[in-house]
Amino acid sequence: MRVVLCLLLCCVALLAVVSAQAAKSKDDSWPQTLPPGDGRELVLNSCNSSCHNLKMVVTARKNHDGWAKSMNDMIQRGATVFPDEIEPITVYLAKFFGSGVPASININTASRESLEKTTGLSPEMVTRILEARGRVGPFKNPEQLRQALGTKREEFERLFYLLKYSE
Repeated sequence: MRVVLCLLLCCVALLAVVSAQAAKSKDDSWPQTLPPGDGRELVLNSCNSSCHNLKMVVTARKNHDGWAKSMNDMIQRGATVFPDEIEPITVYLAKFFGSGVPASININTASRESLEKTTGLSPEMVTRILEARGRVGPFKNPEQLRQALGTKREEFERLFYLLKYSE
């Protein structure tokens, strides 16, 4: 009886770990949407937690005060952020995901018109995106899109954080 109970508990624990990992793997592309800059690693470590993933961060648009308030709220809820990390995270988020930054657009479903309105995408780049999307299907992450477009990493870094790859 003890052996059966022990096996059952092990199976339940294994199932929990596998389902948590599967849920996390569905969101693997969100960390790749963070642009390079001071504070990026802190955001990756602090905001990609078991509470939520980076989708909430990448899709939000807040000014400095709004991000500071969100940081305070997360700390109150138990996020492990050191006091000297708060301002660099807030500055990073306000710079790249501030209230003046256009909302990210889904590269896999956006129309030509929507893509043309996206800051940093030239008409030639929009045509290349649509052709590549037709050729290879939906993009899973920024690197896959960059490779399909044949774009240099430096050129692509200017705009990849304005794009998303899933809803």
